[in-house]
Amino acid sequence: MTSNTLVIVADKFAEFTSSKRAVTLSQMLTMLELPEQVLPGPIRLFAGQGVPDSDIADLVRRIDAFDPTGKRWDAADLRTLPDRAEPALSHKKNPCNTLIGVPVRAADDTFHVDICIDEKCELMGDHQTGQHVQGMLLVEAGRQAFLAVTEKFFMDGVNEKTYFVIKSITTEFLGFVFPLPAHIEYRVLTKDINERRRKFEVEMLLYQGGEARTRIGCAFTVFPHQVISEREAALAISATQFALQGQSDGAKPARVA
Repeated sequence: MTSNTLVIVADKFAEFTSSKRAVTLSQMLTMLELPEQVLPGPIRLFAGQGVPDSDIADLVRRIDAFDPTGKRWDAADLRTLPDRAEPALSHKKNPCNTLIGVPVRAADDTFHVDICIDEKCELMGDHQTGQHVQGMLLVEAGRQAFLAVTEKFFMDGVNEKTYFVIKSITTEFLGFVFPLPAHIEYRVLTKDINERRRKFEVEMLLYQGGEARTRIGCAFTVFPHQVISEREAALAISATQFALQGQSDGAKPARVA
């Protein structure tokens, strides 16, 4: 990042902005109103992580109003951000909870998935610790990535509702991920597809700054929804009967100090 470039991150990543050419969205909005002699341009702006899509759009409108000729602020990068994956791909009802962009096929079984964190997402609702992106956000981004890639590229001919069943998921954190641009390189290791189910083993490497920062492996199967829902319902009944039987027998759950 050059001396005339600023990265904009969400307010919840305020600690990250210390001692570097990074500002929060709130700080950026204040800077727009500073006189040119205090902050001369042109200054190139690009988005880090956490700023909601609507806030980026509003910031661009404000920049256009304050600086219609682009003399002070270069907002070109803010106008070409990755599209957030739609709910049908991420399996998230609220767009803010989708942490990834639309998957792009790079080769037959290799895909590129951008990380698109929104600070209003469910996993950032409590608090933010330190300057890095929390690990559970990365795990959830990986989970959404395998849903999105499968829905977009491996569900041809499927017209019924489906159910994703995870067999295993492993995560190795190789280094901190900061609220800066990042992406997942997604690779299908094995696939076994027939009329009854679609079975996959995949590996995801999350890259930032040219280095792999997180490795996620996942094995999962896609079944017709009716098959799994019937099985799930039977297991739920059995589990409830077992729990109620234990209560009627006077059994108490063990407590761990």
